[in-house]
Amino acid sequence: MYKISEITKLRKSTNSGIKDCKKAMIESNGNFEKAIDWLRKKGVADATSFKKTNEGFVICKINKKKTIGVLLKISCETDFVTKNSTFLKMAKIIANNAIFCKSKDELLLFKIKKNLSVKEMINHHINNIIKEQIKLIYFERIQSEFVGYYVHHSHKIGSIVGFSKKIKGIEAISKEIAMQIVATNPIGLDKKDIPRDVIKREKNIIINNLLNKNKSINLIKKIIIGKLNKFFNENVLLDQNLITDKKIYIKKFIKNLKISSYKRIS
Repeated sequence: MYKISEITKLRKSTNSGIKDCKKAMIESNGNFEKAIDWLRKKGVADATSFKKTNEGFVICKINKKKTIGVLLKISCETDFVTKNSTFLKMAKIIANNAIFCKSKDELLLFKIKKNLSVKEMINHHINNIIKEQIKLIYFERIQSEFVGYYVHHSHKIGSIVGFSKKIKGIEAISKEIAMQIVATNPIGLDKKDIPRDVIKREKNIIINNLLNKNKSINLIKKIIIGKLNKFFNENVLLDQNLITDKKIYIKKFIKNLKISSYKRIS
């Protein structure tokens, strides 16, 4: 009749509840498109669920104490909408309320003015104002002693970063690190964060490239170490060179500060 994976896909496509999605699949005899139509007719799916959301708008909100930061991505169908003042106002309202939530699901159900939930507000804009599909795609949250952020002026990409303590000049430091994360997209904060299988794969690639090079074992070992260090320098945040000053490593730039965590959305 239908697969669990189809229920999950239907739920993501329509922002509908799991029970409604199950019933829709039953009523439509497992036909995905008909299930969308059934949900739309019942008023529990977005009006434009069948359309793709290829454009996105990244927005950040930090609380007054700068101890909590949220980073969101709201998608729509066209780039034109991301520049629409009504859409931008809605995105700001969502971000302002996101600071009180701990997950995307909690945010969608969060009640704003006139007892309207965020999800209901989005659907209102879809059906009555924007007339395009709009979705809250990503929700990232950090809570730390200090949280900084950077969102590119295009609003296509951004990051938030948490620090272990607040010191003089932390605002400038945090912005530099957030910009670094946006620019380089590191796969880990420290070497220990890199999965072993990733390191093993890189090592195998290096070894494979050295085959039949007629080099001594000792030289091969040195080359492997050197290339792995280059890999870490490019992909591990603390081992990277600062993009605004290539002579300084991130771990030296932040001195005695500790980065507790970071998030990046694009």
